[in-house]
Amino acid sequence: MGAPSITYEAPKIEKDDTFEKYLQYQQDRQLDLDERAQQADDRADASTRRRREQGALGFEGFAQNLKGQVETGITPYSEAQGKLQDYIARYDLKGGFQPATQTRQQSYFEDLLDDEGKKTGERVRKTREITVDTPGATPGFEFDTTQLGDFQSELRNLYTGSMKADPETGKIDRGLRGQRFEAGVQKAYRDLFGKEATADQLTEALTDFDNALYADAGDFRSQLKESDAYTKKFNDNYLDNYYDTMYGSSVSERTDPDTGEVSKLRKYRFDKSVLPGFRDEDGQTTLEEKTGITLPDYEKYFAEARSVSELEDQRQSIAQTRDFIYQSGITSLQGEIEKENRKIEIQGKKDLAKIDQATSMYRLINFQM
Repeated sequence: MGAPSITYEAPKIEKDDTFEKYLQYQQDRQLDLDERAQQADDRADASTRRRREQGALGFEGFAQNLKGQVETGITPYSEAQGKLQDYIARYDLKGGFQPATQTRQQSYFEDLLDDEGKKTGERVRKTREITVDTPGATPGFEFDTTQLGDFQSELRNLYTGSMKADPETGKIDRGLRGQRFEAGVQKAYRDLFGKEATADQLTEALTDFDNALYADAGDFRSQLKESDAYTKKFNDNYLDNYYDTMYGSSVSERTDPDTGEVSKLRKYRFDKSVLPGFRDEDGQTTLEEKTGITLPDYEKYFAEARSVSELEDQRQSIAQTRDFIYQSGITSLQGEIEKENRKIEIQGKKDLAKIDQATSMYRLINFQM
């Protein structure tokens, strides 16, 4: 009987997949972290997208309001340009808007299989394209970015105009800038010259404005005040005010109510009582009889409006008349004094003759005795 045959089987050792599972854990964890980061980015993008959409939806209202402010002069054109650019930049309107859905790349891990289709425990990283909703996007929302440039052009044309002549009137379209300059020119002429600018003056000012010789109406006004015409007008006004004060007149008194023309003629309020009188002992004026000179009727003369030169000439004549009357009075008084002195002298001689005669008679009588 032979010895029994004994067969030994090696113990089955299970494969240690601890490292593989740890690696898969780290891979899944990384995918989860990436997903969370993407969700955080999506939330931030959604907030930004909603804010930008609100800005885009409000652009038309903002634009029309800004246009109205420029038209009414509330906001200067340069300031309006700055506000427009600030609005566009604040909502990043030039950047456009993505559609409501978008595609993005997504990472994932795929198990490797053996020939029998069993998992080998290994995985490979891959990417795939998925379609997702754009964070914060409103379905159906659209915004045409070309309207930004269109409104900028509209605002510019509103202010500067096309600079083209109207085929019917021939007037050049200078926009609000030209209209305000023209109004400023007219106001400058009214304020400085008291009347509207003539057609030629206005045309000349607008032509110089087109050639950039004036920055604006304020610049035109400043240069107009330095012109020879204004200097002359200023001097004339100074003299007019001076003569109005001197003669107690005013512009309203010298203005024709029908034509509006301002006359240079003025009236002088003459008071004949200020002239000295010349009377004799009976109280009657005897100047004309004594001198043979007839005085002018100043009261009648000054009753009519006269030029300044006429008024000045006659005021000088009044002064000369006053001097003449005083001189005549003094001369007359001197004549009366001389006449009285002559009377006294003659009477004195008579009295002396009588005394001499009496003395001679007295001496004769004494002699005879």
